[in-house]
Amino acid sequence: MAAARAGWADAALIIGQTDALTGSLLTELTEPGIVVVVVSDVAVERTRLRNLGALALPDDVDVEVLVDALRGRPVPDELTVESVPGVASGDCAGVLPAADPQAVSDSDAGPPAAGADPLDDELADLLRSTGQQESPDLSDVPDWGSDRDADGGSEHDADGDADQDADRDAELESDDSSVSRADVRPIAPGETRIAGITTVWGAPGSPGRTTLAVNLAAELALTGAHVLLIDADTVASSVAAHLGLLEESAGLAQACRQADLGRLDSARLRRAATVVDISGSRLRMLTGLPRADRWPELREGALRQVLQLADRDFDHVIVDVAAPTEQDEELTFDTRAPQRNAATVVAVEEAHTLLAVGAPDPVSFPRLIKGLDDLRLNVPQAPRPLVLINQTRREAVGRAPEDQLREAWRRFGSEEPLEIFLPWDRAACDDALLTGRVLAESAPQSALRRAVAELAGADLPTRRRRRLRR
Repeated sequence: MAAARAGWADAALIIGQTDALTGSLLTELTEPGIVVVVVSDVAVERTRLRNLGALALPDDVDVEVLVDALRGRPVPDELTVESVPGVASGDCAGVLPAADPQAVSDSDAGPPAAGADPLDDELADLLRSTGQQESPDLSDVPDWGSDRDADGGSEHDADGDADQDADRDAELESDDSSVSRADVRPIAPGETRIAGITTVWGAPGSPGRTTLAVNLAAELALTGAHVLLIDADTVASSVAAHLGLLEESAGLAQACRQADLGRLDSARLRRAATVVDISGSRLRMLTGLPRADRWPELREGALRQVLQLADRDFDHVIVDVAAPTEQDEELTFDTRAPQRNAATVVAVEEAHTLLAVGAPDPVSFPRLIKGLDDLRLNVPQAPRPLVLINQTRREAVGRAPEDQLREAWRRFGSEEPLEIFLPWDRAACDDALLTGRVLAESAPQSALRRAVAELAGADLPTRRRRRLRR
């Protein structure tokens, strides 16, 4: 494996002990053009490897077929497609990358003429001389990649856990008498500016990315939507702290590991998430990394699969990310290196709605302008951002702050319009952080809460002022 990763091989044959193969490792091998063939006598393991994009063959495969596979030639379909009892073949449908159609068309061209390459005969003789060895039975090996291993649990009852969660959700939604749900009207189609995956990005500093992401997810959950909040900040994750949770299990890292192993499905994704109660409504959350030095656990391909599966299973996915988008780790590695900012880049690329958050003060406002320029340069696939200014106040800008900010944006800003302003409400934010609640719980009538609810598309009741009688 070390020789293949160093680029000294044209093909890699892996027999037995395949439990260490992950999606990131296979990508690292196949990107330079190395042909990877895996032989295993465990049907479930072959299915997992095929979900990761590897060519997995049974241990009784014919030698000539194995030679063709190592030469990059097509193999019989009955060896690459098989049904495994108890394993759903569609668990990763629509999430894992499809095969390259160009590669398929090239392989259909047929093998070269016999004797065209003498290495074929040498390789066949080598395989015959070594003989076929029985690979160890991995059916009894525990799944060390389980998202419950840290708690000492097992994942044998994933479907049962999913059914119990569904029953609890149905019971929670049907029992109106036991739920003190906030008085908000459900979102009608086309009313909200956000949909699908919403990535909350912002300029360097503290413009309020996490505060906006947490309260935006809470407002969407209060409307009855199924919401997943993801903390993908690899610099300073703090979503759990905003909600008053002592969470150290790194739910997002658990989900990414399952995706890297080719085992991520809807049940495992829900089990990795933490359920948070917001005024009787349920909000699921994938907690972030408790330490910044664990950023290599959020691999690009694995996180992309998590986001795509979450988009399929939830009405809204809110992702909180860090500000940096540059990718320079390749300069310090001799081989293909993981990118610390890959989580931000992937979340921005997969977003249906991109919120660019900035602050109005003379330091943060120019940072937002420069940050948007860097974002376009580093992530050209990013969607058109929806720019909003948080913490808008007269003390930082002067009289008529919104008008002055719009004028400055027209002169120095980018082509995106600036129409969304969130008011400054330090007292409400401090109280929410102190009590570990969202604004809808700690300050339901605050101007900031109403602005976030309007962004989410929630219709809050108008508060009427009572006239004092003499």
